[in-house]
Order: sequence, then C-alpha cells, then structure tokens
Amino acid sequence: MESITLIAPNIAAALLMLLGGAALVFPKTMAAFVGIQPIAPVGVSEIRSTLGSFFVGLGAACLWLQSADAFTVLGVASLGAAMVRLLSSVFDRSASIKNIGGVVAEALLGALFLLSWGWS
Repeated sequence: MESITLIAPNIAAALLMLLGGAALVFPKTMAAFVGIQPIAPVGVSEIRSTLGSFFVGLGAACLWLQSADAFTVLGVASLGAAMVRLLSSVFDRSASIKNIGGVVAEALLGALFLLSWGWS
C-alpha cells in the first residue's frame, strides 16, 4: 500500500501535465472538448495559459517539490472542482456525459493527489 501512496500523487501530477500540454499544443481542440470557444485570438492565448501552462506548471511543481502539502493543494482544488461541476450540472441543467466524465476525472485526480497524506 505504501508504494501506491508514493506513486499515485505523481501519476496525478503527470496526468495534469498531459492535460495542460494538450491545451498548449491543441488549444482549440481542448476548448471544444470542454464546450468553450475562443472568439478572438486572445481567447486562444487564454486557453493556452489558463488550461495549458497553468496545469503544466502545477503538475511540474508537484513532481519537483515532492511535497505532501503541494499535492494536497491540488487534491483539494480538484475535489472542489468536481463538487462545483456536479452542482453546476444540476443547477444549470447541464448534465451530460462530458460533465459527468469531468466530475469523475476531477474526483479521481483529487483522490490520487490526496494519497500523499500517507507520506511519512
């Protein structure tokens, strides 16, 4: 069990970096996947920076620092995002396979990040 608690948060950080890398390289595709659309070139820059470099930087910082505190911050943020997405699906009547998939993905990432609590 100890090896899972050591590896899982790092897997979550790498997955976050992959998502960010995809947004950096394919901003319009990633935007369409999450149901948003840049209406001007500055919108593409926003996707690259907010969905791209931010995720890459957060994941890289966790991998570099190897700090349970850093992983915990991303775990709490991911679980918070899952909770808000779930509530939004209900209140905004936007329940869909993509939204439910997002809830599951964010909750899974959050859980993987929070396995760092098992570090001594």
